[in-house]
Amino acid sequence: MFDTIVMKTCPVYPNLESVAAEKIAYLDKGITYKIKDSQIPFIKYYDNSRTLVLQVSIPKFLYGNNVNLLQEKDIPLFFQRLHERCMSYFKLK
Repeated sequence: MFDTIVMKTCPVYPNLESVAAEKIAYLDKGITYKIKDSQIPFIKYYDNSRTLVLQVSIPKFLYGNNVNLLQEKDIPLFFQRLHERCMSYFKLK
């Protein structure tokens, strides 16, 4: 069984201005951003390569804890909710 996944996608053009200023930590100003989110604990965006990296626990994202066992039907639901979260959080088109 697996719990946590790391996803890397590019090119991504997020609207960082739509994210509240206190939720963005500039690791290298204008190049690398670490973004805080209540549901996705690890988000980094690399502006020079337009790469978005996410690390998230599937059961914690879906159920709020790591106690629930995943079932096969949970995987498509996870990706759908993650997609919706990223689209709304970053105002992606």
